[in-house]
Amino acid sequence: MSLSGAGPDGQAAEFHALALDLGSSSVRAVLGSYRQGAVSTEEVFRLHHQAVDDHGTLTWDLERIMDGVRRSIAMATQRLGRAPDSIGIDTWGVDYGLLDAHGELLRAPRAYRDRRMARWAADLDRALPAQTAWKETGILPQQINTVYQLYADLRQEPGLVDRVDRFLPLPDLVAHLLGAPVQAGRAIASTTGLASPGAREWSPRVLQAAGIPEGWMPPLVDDASVAGATPEGITIVRPGGHDTACAVHALGLAGDEVRLFISSGSWSLIGAAVPNPVLDEAALRAGLTNEVRTDGGIRLLRNLTGFWLLQECQRAWHEPDTGALVEAAGQCASLGVVIDPDDELFTTPGDMPDKIAQWCCSHYKVAPEGPAQMVRLILESLACAHAAYAQGLQDVVGDQLDPAAPIHLVGGGARNSLLPAMTAAACHRRVIVGTPEASALGNILAQLEAAEVLDPSARGEVLRRSVGSVEVDASGAIADPGAFDAMRERLGNATAD
Repeated sequence: MSLSGAGPDGQAAEFHALALDLGSSSVRAVLGSYRQGAVSTEEVFRLHHQAVDDHGTLTWDLERIMDGVRRSIAMATQRLGRAPDSIGIDTWGVDYGLLDAHGELLRAPRAYRDRRMARWAADLDRALPAQTAWKETGILPQQINTVYQLYADLRQEPGLVDRVDRFLPLPDLVAHLLGAPVQAGRAIASTTGLASPGAREWSPRVLQAAGIPEGWMPPLVDDASVAGATPEGITIVRPGGHDTACAVHALGLAGDEVRLFISSGSWSLIGAAVPNPVLDEAALRAGLTNEVRTDGGIRLLRNLTGFWLLQECQRAWHEPDTGALVEAAGQCASLGVVIDPDDELFTTPGDMPDKIAQWCCSHYKVAPEGPAQMVRLILESLACAHAAYAQGLQDVVGDQLDPAAPIHLVGGGARNSLLPAMTAAACHRRVIVGTPEASALGNILAQLEAAEVLDPSARGEVLRRSVGSVEVDASGAIADPGAFDAMRERLGNATAD
């Protein structure tokens, strides 16, 4: 790997890493420049994409995604006047591609919101009971998990057994299409429900129960490592693969630090960074899952439907200006009730404002009046869910986690002027608001570590030099803790009926 401007001590005076941060609605490219012990970032490309209905099957337009990836590399090269020193790919979890014996993609990747899993999930649950799946993987059984998706694929198309040569998680698929060999990073592999706790190996018991050939599974490799190179010679790094793994990497925690965090995007992922998998019954009852961090530690977390609710409302309203909606929400009165963001009604695309109104009418006999109050309801609902899950994590982790320690919030929610304050009030904890670019920044930091430009022990110091943070107290004019306690109580009563 070539290092730009290497100094007399052999360390890079300047290094340029391109984070290809692929979300479920956009291809984003963030160029990170490392100089004098700090990282500066610049978004150089963005392309919208979405899942498409292909004759009743929800799939990803991989051609559009890969076109965005290649255009991103071209734009970064144009911006720098040369190719970046390295690139790293992170995506959402659980989705994947299937390759034939020639390394070619057999079909467009299915989307995790496709409905096919519901037909076959009960069969897999009988073959692989939840307790067994938990002990084998440390991952909470959910229908969106890769194991359920592959099981449904094989039930729908038994001929795939003979046609598929390898399975690849989505970020490793993109890396492969750019030139990397067929391998899978441990962090993204841990989201599949197919790997052992800590993703040290694929689980033979799970594969057998699901009927998935062991030969499909690629070698597992450590993250923050060099994966290969593009035909043009650009180094490809595995930065953690999963966007939340990258976001947690951007917290700058040491391997043994235990902290609460929220990575806020289309999904809200609330978790605790812990050193090792937590596999007791309490963690399973709390709905937690053990996903691997970029540095090899564990993200003990719970997935929660997040800004997907707002994004779907905006799509229905044809209103792209999120900032204006949030500002209006801050000025309108609270409805005084919250929804359960994880209710099945909200899991699929469709008229989200109408779905939310229906839910409120059914449970409370009231409904939001207009977009501003609807947006406020969504944000208050997310804050109350954050509080419920934070308490569940505290109960499971126990003395490892200081109950007075703040929650770190990163990702898209860090741009939102209301969500951090509401979360602090609902959780009765301070919230440290970090960078909205956490996934991209963690991706970049992993590239620097893989290139041996940055020692992992210096990650926290580089972050302090590179990005600022804001601390939000648990009380304020916009977010009264007592009001959130009351809304959580009303939700409990409404859903218990």
